[in-house]
Amino acid sequence: MDMPEVIPVCFCGDPAKLSMSWSNDNLGRRFFGCNKFGSRFRKPCRFFSWFDPPLTPRSRMVLLGLLKKIEDIRGCKEEGEKNLVFWCL
Repeated sequence: MDMPEVIPVCFCGDPAKLSMSWSNDNLGRRFFGCNKFGSRFRKPCRFFSWFDPPLTPRSRMVLLGLLKKIEDIRGCKEEGEKNLVFWCL
């Protein structure tokens, strides 16, 4: 993962955190956000900035297809594990 030369500072005055989006619209796209986001104890500011450019439609389609295949493989693995029978002598 390429790191930026300059890490932006959020509205709180702290260095922003680089995260990855897992939404269908921005799958795999990295962004900067407040380092406090997700904390139950600290209220985050509303800082947000994309790090990566948007995916091309083709890249997005390929990525969604690969994630679907991974999900299918995991489902088959879990189903196979349910059907295992252990014999003890």
